[in-house]
Amino acid sequence: MNLRLERSGPWIGVGGVFIHLWLAITTVLYAPWWGVALHVLAITPPAVLVARWAREQPRRCAWLPLLGVAIWATLNAIGIGLLGWRMD
Repeated sequence: MNLRLERSGPWIGVGGVFIHLWLAITTVLYAPWWGVALHVLAITPPAVLVARWAREQPRRCAWLPLLGVAIWATLNAIGIGLLGWRMD
């Protein structure tokens, strides 16, 4: 099976950024407004990388969704564990 990541890699990265955006917006269920804003701000690095790498290194774009999930999980762990975010 030939994946041809030169063509599909950027689209996988863009899809991952949209999923990351959806995850960030759904944190409104348990995070305060500034926590949601922090999550939305955390989308910036993967979005910038996918825009930059789409032409230069399209194969790498396929790995950007993993970066987005790692950022999201880290922010949630800090928010829930240390800052006391709860679902009320």
